[in-house]
Amino acid sequence: MERKIAAEIEFRIKDSKICENGCLPGHENICKFLPCDVSCYYEYPLKIMCPSSISEACCQWIFPIIYGGGLVEGDKVNISFKIGHKCSVTSATMSFPKVYCCENGKDSQQHAEYYIDSEALLCVLPDPLVCFKNASYNQSQTFHLASDANLVILDWFSSGRYMRGERWAFTKLKSVTSIFINGKLEFKEAQNIQNTPFLTIKNAMKAYNIVGTCMIMGYLLEFLTTSILTQLEKCRAYGEKPNPNLLFSVSPLNLDNSSEQFGCIIRFAAVSVPEGMKKIEDLLQPLFPIIG
Repeated sequence: MERKIAAEIEFRIKDSKICENGCLPGHENICKFLPCDVSCYYEYPLKIMCPSSISEACCQWIFPIIYGGGLVEGDKVNISFKIGHKCSVTSATMSFPKVYCCENGKDSQQHAEYYIDSEALLCVLPDPLVCFKNASYNQSQTFHLASDANLVILDWFSSGRYMRGERWAFTKLKSVTSIFINGKLEFKEAQNIQNTPFLTIKNAMKAYNIVGTCMIMGYLLEFLTTSILTQLEKCRAYGEKPNPNLLFSVSPLNLDNSSEQFGCIIRFAAVSVPEGMKKIEDLLQPLFPIIG
């Protein structure tokens, strides 16, 4: 059975309100973002939750939820997000998103398109993806940013239900992330993880149980980029041994070979899922007062 599921979500600032919480203060201590209203359309089995009391900040949180907890074989989800001028939005999950077993050769698919207007902020911070044994998943995320828009993306996945012995037992995981700024493709990353005749996923991943990337882009997030670069670029003390169970690296992002820093990208892997999650939480700590 194939299910085609669509959703459209739009955020616009409230005309009569300003943020008095000082989430990201600018001139005269007034927040650079504004409270926003949300309008959305979605189809069963997808539901979009937009709680109004989750945060004391002006950031609007949303939770896309699939009834049943995850995607089944043949599902094709298409979601469109429009983030208006000066809006601050965080898209998160209420549990680990799941992709169930695919036994008939059909992928589970999810494709998201994001349009982020000037001086707006979008944070995509889901829990790690869990692909069950024999799952086949195809994902794409396309971001269209204004030149002064701001973006945080966390794209990560675990080895599966490893406590049940399902370590890297899925059939395929394909993920493509594309970022356009003012209509120009500035960044594209594609991963296609599957067994080959010469190497299985399980053997390639060795002892690691969580792998991912985290990208920060935008001039209003310079404080976060600087904090992450400072922490991850530190040299170890003389004689200090690296921790092979927790691998984190960071690279600065510059546009058009410019020397001006526009953001950074973190790549990481960890043997322990909780330890990997804790490290990401520590690195993103300066962001939390803004998003709540």
